[in-house]
Amino acid sequence: MANKKERVSRHAIIVDMNDFLMDYAAIKLGKQPNLAEKVAAAAKSDLTGLDQLFKDDGAGRRTKYLDLAEGFLHDEADADEADAPHDFTAASNALASEAMSYLSSHPNEFDRWEEE
Repeated sequence: MANKKERVSRHAIIVDMNDFLMDYAAIKLGKQPNLAEKVAAAAKSDLTGLDQLFKDDGAGRRTKYLDLAEGFLHDEADADEADAPHDFTAASNALASEAMSYLSSHPNEFDRWEEE
């Protein structure tokens, strides 16, 4: 049962990460058709592609994506700062890559303003 719960939690954070990123993209680039595809294409080979797309020196990538991943991983490990391993960077990057793959394969889920 724990594995199913973990999968559900992981899916939920992936959706949240992409929601936050797409809200940020809409602010930076304007609400436009196929914005999720544009964001996914920018980060296709490397998440730092978002930095050039948003022209924000990495602020969006860090605050709207990697920080959310790291927070989730801290919560998932049920760790506080004093007892946590010092580096969640690799795991955060892996989760962010997984989230970007999800965005790439489900862009219509994240272009919701087209329905407004």
